[in-house]
Amino acid sequence: MSLLTAIPSSSRFLAGDPCIIDAEEYPDWPKIFENDHPLKLEIGFGMGDFLIEMAAREPNSSFVGIDFAYTGIQNILSRIKKFHLKNIRIIYGDVRKKMPLLFKNEELDTVYINFPDPWPRKRHFKRRLIKPELANLIANKLIPQGRIHIATDSESYALEILEYFNAESLLQNNNRESGFLNARCHLPKTKYEKSFIYAGDQIHYLEYYRATVEKITGELQNKISSKEKTINQLNDTGKKTLSNDEPLIKIFQNAELNANDACDLKQVADHLAEAGDKQWAKKVYIKAENRAEDSLDLNWLAYSISEMLGDKEWAKQLYRKAERMTESSLDLNWLAYSISETLGDKAWTTRLFITAESKPVNARELCDLADSISEILGDVDWGYKVYKNAEDKAETHSDFHELADTISIKPGDREWAAKLYQKAEDRAEDSSDLQGLAESLCKNLADRKWAKKVYVKACNLAQDSGDFSSLADSLCDTMKDKEWAENLYKIAENKAEKSHEFRWLADSLCENQNNRAWTKEVY
Repeated sequence: MSLLTAIPSSSRFLAGDPCIIDAEEYPDWPKIFENDHPLKLEIGFGMGDFLIEMAAREPNSSFVGIDFAYTGIQNILSRIKKFHLKNIRIIYGDVRKKMPLLFKNEELDTVYINFPDPWPRKRHFKRRLIKPELANLIANKLIPQGRIHIATDSESYALEILEYFNAESLLQNNNRESGFLNARCHLPKTKYEKSFIYAGDQIHYLEYYRATVEKITGELQNKISSKEKTINQLNDTGKKTLSNDEPLIKIFQNAELNANDACDLKQVADHLAEAGDKQWAKKVYIKAENRAEDSLDLNWLAYSISEMLGDKEWAKQLYRKAERMTESSLDLNWLAYSISETLGDKAWTTRLFITAESKPVNARELCDLADSISEILGDVDWGYKVYKNAEDKAETHSDFHELADTISIKPGDREWAAKLYQKAEDRAEDSSDLQGLAESLCKNLADRKWAKKVYVKACNLAQDSGDFSSLADSLCDTMKDKEWAENLYKIAENKAEKSHEFRWLADSLCENQNNRAWTKEVY
């Protein structure tokens, strides 16, 4: 969902809640928190698990979270009350508009940005949160030696973020060699973060500080470096057999010692099992069970114990514990999938799906649930019913668009998909929404006439060089209309202002127009 998407008025959840800050300019933070503790900000806190954990860990720090999602704000407000946390305040809105007005220069001790939407397609570039302007804003708001922590699973976005923050003269990267850290031993993992780690995906961590001295010193930095080294060594063990290999044994001992949570311990145990020491692996799995924080930890732990040790009974016990700790439809969906894969228990899987159906948060979760029901149980009718429920929950352009894409392919109901695409078109907010819709109409419905009308609407809403260049690329690819595309490329060239806009345009011309002279001129 775009940061600029129209959203409900904050009055829906303000209702005098003391944790919501509705100030327009420069609140008196020491007065609000009734102390002068370090002020720390999380940008885009999602469902709030990271912010809640940090506030519980650091009672002598004051935490502020900014987000615009109604569900996430409702969730975190209820959890603040549940855990009786006094050191969190929530701000509703777009950080790019709010941050300049809410924090003075050199006021923030730390800023966290966890997994901002990478918007991987070129047409969505403008929707990305992290751009040079935000990097500059954060640099100025940090106190001397204040830190910014960023995590993303997108390599291309990570490289882009690295470029922006490296360009800030006030900031210094905490890893001057590669620019990235392999771990954050001193920060909690979000459930979203753990889902990537458990799936074996790489996460790119960046850390910067506002430099006033040449290099960072202290216990924390030494701990980070030690954890980095241990993780690199553990990942390099590959399929080595433990046997009496003393250096390898030392690596595993250090990895176990440096593990911060159940997620880290499970990874160590998995490597131990692969290296042939299942007894040691079992001991580490037990430690991981004792450190498990949520359903996701227990779910993946059960999967490993079943697959690595072949212990189905222990896995069942962990799955039962995981079920008791589920918090959402997504948790239940993941758990049902895992139980089906490892235990083949269709009755248990079905019961979990029934529970998941009764507590979805949004259309996307219902859509995922319908996919799982259809694929795992082969129950097409039930899946169809859940897709219908997803339509009832759908609100935004992206909700209807994604649901229509799914319906056109999996149930294969083209008539229903067309109705959903029409609802998506009615809710489109900009040229990129309409461009994506036109591509789907061509690909999934083969309706070029409708797609052409949508492209025309997209052109009318296009604003900058990136919009026009992206539309031209799309027309070349889906409609094979190079003449129309050429006209749009010319508009894109006239509107281009920044280096990357000219670079993207030249790349497109080289690929789609085969005009070497024009391409050279734009480069």
